[in-house]
Amino acid sequence: MTYRKEDFFYQTAGKGRLYTQEAPITEDKILMHSYYPHKAAMVQSYVEDACDRLDYEGSFIYDEYPDKQEIERVCRGICEKIEANRQMQTSERRRDSMDWDFLGELVSTLFCQEMHCRRCRRNRCRRFF
Repeated sequence: MTYRKEDFFYQTAGKGRLYTQEAPITEDKILMHSYYPHKAAMVQSYVEDACDRLDYEGSFIYDEYPDKQEIERVCRGICEKIEANRQMQTSERRRDSMDWDFLGELVSTLFCQEMHCRRCRRNRCRRFF
């Protein structure tokens, strides 16, 4: 069997659509994150860091039904990191207070939203491979 150059082009042409579809979504996400208030943007950076560490094949975030206790455990860990960082910066802690119950809810909301975005992106990418 002989292969022509055109055969390889058409096999990979569909995979190029992934990047053209994903670029506007990523740009819109970055734009919306730029509108976040300062405290929410700081929390979002911690959430994205945690999601980056959980973004691997077989991770619970990609399960059909993610475990709620595992989500809560990760969110508590994020809150503990934020607390530790704030205790290191004691001068900022006095003038910039945050309700820690609200922080837990914010972290949980942002984590679930980020997890949803990554699951959607993975499902979109899976169609091309």
